[in-house]
Amino acid sequence: MPLVEILADMEKAGIKINKTVLKGISAKLDRRVKKLEKEIQKLAGAEFNVNSSVQLREVLFEKLKIPAKDIKKGKTGFSTASPELQKIKGLHPIIGKIEEYRELFKLKTTYLDTLPNLADEKSRIHTTFNQAVTATGRLSSSEPNLQNIPIRTELGQLIRTAFEAENGYKLISADYSQIELHIVAHLSGDVKMITTFLNNEDIHTATAARINKIDPGKVTDKMRRAAKALNFGIIYGMSTFGFAQSAGVKQEEAREFIRKYFENYPQVAQFLDEVKISAREKGYVETELGRRRYIPEINSTNIQLRNQAERMAVNMPIQGLAADIIKLAMIEADKLIREKHPKARMVLQIHDELLFEVPEEAVEKLAKDIKATMESIYKLSAPLAADVKVGDNWGEI
Repeated sequence: MPLVEILADMEKAGIKINKTVLKGISAKLDRRVKKLEKEIQKLAGAEFNVNSSVQLREVLFEKLKIPAKDIKKGKTGFSTASPELQKIKGLHPIIGKIEEYRELFKLKTTYLDTLPNLADEKSRIHTTFNQAVTATGRLSSSEPNLQNIPIRTELGQLIRTAFEAENGYKLISADYSQIELHIVAHLSGDVKMITTFLNNEDIHTATAARINKIDPGKVTDKMRRAAKALNFGIIYGMSTFGFAQSAGVKQEEAREFIRKYFENYPQVAQFLDEVKISAREKGYVETELGRRRYIPEINSTNIQLRNQAERMAVNMPIQGLAADIIKLAMIEADKLIREKHPKARMVLQIHDELLFEVPEEAVEKLAKDIKATMESIYKLSAPLAADVKVGDNWGEI
């Protein structure tokens, strides 16, 4: 309840966008989308509507005869949804092009062409924050949904450059660093993982070094990537198959990697097992602060439903506590602004990040205060860490 008023203020304040920047990116993207469409049609050997799942299905599985052994089949035929296409990505170059085309087409239609029309007369966008939509307790955003702008892609960063501070103001971004992994370490009590965070070491490099039994200095990019995929995969109850795909390794390698992972982090393995057992007994899981999610499917006789429920059960106490923590941080940050920096305002919350619009003269002081507030809001045995950056637009921070 204390958050309701804060969210209302954020919705009312909105965030400024630069329509010219968005139109420029849209035009550039339009050229790329058209080029991709031609490349796809060339690979298919025929002109067809790439956005039509019926036509795409015919091209992939009838014309090009790509094996559809593991592809889900519905009433109308084989699925062309992204998770299904992932399974056949290595079988034909057309799949990678389709994936890229879809991502660019979606970003263009969802953000670049739409956002300028949603801005008010001051060029500010007003999203709606929803507290009671996601099952884990995370806030969601709608009309427009600003939480789906990709974080790690070049294009996502480019779109973010269109979100600006007003003249005389700067944007401050305060982002929890790997909060979910800090929470895994805290909830499981895993000594090695907690020690890694206490020593300010890179968790992915440390994990790769432990699994491969080598010195951290000898960890290659590929080893770190695989360790990172599993560190985050654990949070989402990732399967051997899922890990093999995301790390780009064979199933047997993935199985062995996971075995070594749990050998090195035994308390994490124990914690995950205990969560599943408790969920089966109680029919629900909850966060350390008491937010509860009921998961009746965990005792289902349908193995797919049960596996899905187990993944939800594992993820909820971790992601749910991250959601609880950021809400507490928002309440505290709001108090800080009201008491010490009344001209500043909190404008966005995206996953583990808070965005503030702050008068230039107050930036340095407020950035320090926000960092201290976010890091001290909740006590974890692997202490919270927040990265704070300042810039004129969201893309440069």
